[in-house]
Amino acid sequence: MALKLSKNPVKASYAIYFGLWVVIWFILLYPFIRLGLSHPKLYRFGHVMRKIWGQLILWLTFIRVKTEYEVPLDKSQAYIIAPNHTSQIDIITLVVKLNLYFNFMAKAELERIPFFGIWFRTIDIAVDRKDPRKGALAYRKALNWLDEGHSMAIFPEGTISNQVPKLIKFKDGPFRMAIEKQISVLPITIIGNWKLMPDQGIFEGRPGFAYQYVHKPISTKGMTLSDIESLKEQVFQVINNKLHENGY
Repeated sequence: MALKLSKNPVKASYAIYFGLWVVIWFILLYPFIRLGLSHPKLYRFGHVMRKIWGQLILWLTFIRVKTEYEVPLDKSQAYIIAPNHTSQIDIITLVVKLNLYFNFMAKAELERIPFFGIWFRTIDIAVDRKDPRKGALAYRKALNWLDEGHSMAIFPEGTISNQVPKLIKFKDGPFRMAIEKQISVLPITIIGNWKLMPDQGIFEGRPGFAYQYVHKPISTKGMTLSDIESLKEQVFQVINNKLHENGY
């Protein structure tokens, strides 16, 4: 979907300012980014460079994100990270503020985004939902990465809806994956990103504060594929309750 520049001059100016810093820091860090994405053995370094890139962007565009953890995370464990999807900056705030090494699995359209798409052609997994064969290959690749100890971030809504922050129906994929590999699901509630950089076909934004709440991991030990619906509903309610708690 092509973005149209906001008719609000202040919001439009901020969006352009944000975009300029995205480009400037990408160019300045490109030699290190390219190195980190040149081989799978260097992908952890590539993740660090993405984190630095995101930190610089958020700092210079006056976006501040508070992240709170319900319990300390075991960094030696792989998780299926399941956040609600609300904004164009969700990926940036998760990378910057979540203290884990992880990869994203998301729609193939992200591969085509200038600058940003380089990660979805290397360190992350892009899913072509229109091609079942490519979708199956992406799913198998994600399972292999989980076997290697990588956490995987998957937005269970699958897209940013037109009724943000209200949740839409979750897809089965991340929960099937978690049960198949018997690894915990890590729900995350993102609050406020949609106010700063909405994703409704209009390129606009503003500085401000956002909040991410990292919930207690939900174990899938002993679950079978017949438990997908109950696990999906449990994660949905965890995130939805936190949204309600904060007035949404």
